[in-house]
Amino acid sequence: LLAGTAAVSFRFVDDAIAQARERATLRNAFGGYVSPAVMDEILAGNLSPELGGSRKTVCIMFSDIRGYTRRSEGLSPEQVIQFLNRYFDTVVGLIHSKGGCVVSFMGDGVMAVFGAPLDMPDHAVRSIRAALEMRERLEEFNAERKEGPTLRIRIGINSGSAVAGEIGSINKKEYTVLGDTVNIASRLESSVAQPMMVVVGENTFKAASGEFDCRSLGRVTLKGKKNVVEAYEVIGTLRAADAAAAPSAASREA
Repeated sequence: LLAGTAAVSFRFVDDAIAQARERATLRNAFGGYVSPAVMDEILAGNLSPELGGSRKTVCIMFSDIRGYTRRSEGLSPEQVIQFLNRYFDTVVGLIHSKGGCVVSFMGDGVMAVFGAPLDMPDHAVRSIRAALEMRERLEEFNAERKEGPTLRIRIGINSGSAVAGEIGSINKKEYTVLGDTVNIASRLESSVAQPMMVVVGENTFKAASGEFDCRSLGRVTLKGKKNVVEAYEVIGTLRAADAAAAPSAASREA
């Protein structure tokens, strides 16, 4: 009896250790990317992200500070780091508040995904709302500071299929998103968007139809892409009355 009880106890301890290790693995993989609320869902087992990679329908956002190298020439390296950390704290908070996942920081830029690891049918609307709030908050951020350069950002957003998962070596892995959808979002930000502009691709425009005031930028040719892409500038959100009266993408094309 004692032997049986001991065996059960050891199995219980082993299971507890295994679960703790799994939780630690998940926290290490996603803790720096997703919001605390999404992290809690992952740890609770309500979300089962595939660390090896899975194809998802997502919305990708790229944002960077226009001309930041020139604008920060008068700052010391310590001031630049402090300055960027304050800016990224604000940006990450806004992305997380809309359910987005921050994939990476690239100098003064940030890449985020909506729809992975947490599936969300309204990923396009969420990403655009986050982008507009980022732009609005940046204006407040500039007004609050008494010194340092005035920041101006560009944002590019695109929706479509992509593979989300871990990539890297045995010693270091990162959660990321890969695919043509990502490449187009990056090009929309770097090649089409002007300072303080939010530019979206055609898929994002259609998915968020009726929610935002948009202006067509026509068909644009992106570096490294054979086919032209329809691009739209997001001016702002539509008022409730305007949104109700706005034609759908299908009716506009009819």
